[in-house]
Amino acid sequence: MNGKVVLFFIYEDNVLVLYYKKFLEVIFIMKNLFEKYWSKKANGEKETKKKAFTLVEILIVVAVIGILFVALVPRIDFAGDKARETGVKNDFRSFELAAEQYLREKGGVSDVADIAALCGDSAINMYLDGAMQFEDSGSCAKEDPWNQNYTVQLTKPTGTGVNPNNGAIIFISNGKDSLKSTDADNYVLTVTYVDGQIESSTVGFSSNIESANTTTMAGDASSMTISDGSSAVVYKKN
Repeated sequence: MNGKVVLFFIYEDNVLVLYYKKFLEVIFIMKNLFEKYWSKKANGEKETKKKAFTLVEILIVVAVIGILFVALVPRIDFAGDKARETGVKNDFRSFELAAEQYLREKGGVSDVADIAALCGDSAINMYLDGAMQFEDSGSCAKEDPWNQNYTVQLTKPTGTGVNPNNGAIIFISNGKDSLKSTDADNYVLTVTYVDGQIESSTVGFSSNIESANTTTMAGDASSMTISDGSSAVVYKKN
């Protein structure tokens, strides 16, 4: 009997499904022992062989349980992370709609000089439910799935001859490590207004909203540069 174990893991809608093939040589050993035992009982034969499992068989069971535990636990945690990522996407969708509506109605960000103005009652909070509104500091009343408040940043291009309406509204979830200072697992939504065009894009997700005209990265200070209709946005990570 070939005792190789082949495990297939399939993720579908954040549910871990485990299929098995040729599962555990020890199961077949146990099955054979039970069949022999009960066949003797049925025939009225006196049992002359051992009833208990051998030490080797017990060790096999313990080893297999250990292997399955090591294999499954990280994957279960991964499934949990995927569910949290979906939660961030849902919240970002609300932020995206609010930012796009604000930019569309106001024709850009010229009306807001700083983050406190952006988070005022007459700005982006007008389009958000109370539970998802932002304080003057840019901190959201809503927490992400890792129990950290979402944050929002505002950045505009600088220099002479720039369109004062152009700018970017950036929403951030600090991710699994809860640290914005490391951008390895930050989730970021960027909504830009460039010469009348509104575009949204994300970074950090397993599948992102892509934009050919916007790139987003982390830096020590927020900034925005525009060249030939394309924008490069930097959000402050500290």
